[in-house]
Amino acid sequence: MKKIIFICFSLLLALTGGCSMNDNDKNSTNDNKTEAVKPKDMDPKDLPQVPAFQDEKTREYMVSTKEEEPGYYLLESKLKGFRMLFPEDGEYLPDYSASNGENSESIGFQSYNEKSNILLDAQISYYNKSSFINDPETMLDQISNENGYKGNFKKQQTDGKVVYAATKKSNFKNSDRKYNFSYRYFGYIKSNEEEYLGIVYSFIVRCKKDDKPCTLDKARAKEKTDKLINSITFLRNNKEVRDGK
Repeated sequence: MKKIIFICFSLLLALTGGCSMNDNDKNSTNDNKTEAVKPKDMDPKDLPQVPAFQDEKTREYMVSTKEEEPGYYLLESKLKGFRMLFPEDGEYLPDYSASNGENSESIGFQSYNEKSNILLDAQISYYNKSSFINDPETMLDQISNENGYKGNFKKQQTDGKVVYAATKKSNFKNSDRKYNFSYRYFGYIKSNEEEYLGIVYSFIVRCKKDDKPCTLDKARAKEKTDKLINSITFLRNNKEVRDGK
């Protein structure tokens, strides 16, 4: 199922051209200063005892050990293209992550809550100076095809960006699993302050283990994914970044 959802934009990563990187050193979307020592350079014993920091690959993306809000820290892409909230139980997925080192980057991660038995699979793909990302009609057609979706996308404009979002319930084919369905949240974010800058995102929420109780609630799943989606901020839209400060 993951392969179907992620394959197209993994291919697009290989096709995009170059971009300039920036050296933004902010700690959060609220312009706090970054800690002198990055989490990736700290002793794991001194870091929060949660997967986001105890997993070696994941903590490379963590901006600070400071909680942005309960259960969430701040992630920054390696290209310093965007920041977003990241769940404390989240872990980086190398098989669903890639970068051309210049203008495109895809970050895959999982978040599993053992108490609720709910698993979140996510992929955030960032593109800069890519002509296709500037055309909402083309992007939404492509995303719809990738997800077998024939409905409309909800459009919301806020904080220097336009967010297109859609939801779909999917049943696992030829599966005898007890919890044989998932909710998928997918779409596209376009900067409205800079040309050719955008993000494609995909979230899958499902029960992980059949031998444990699980109540997969559509409204709660949407609330969590909306929190992550709406927290995404393009760093290139920040004036201090553009001015090189």
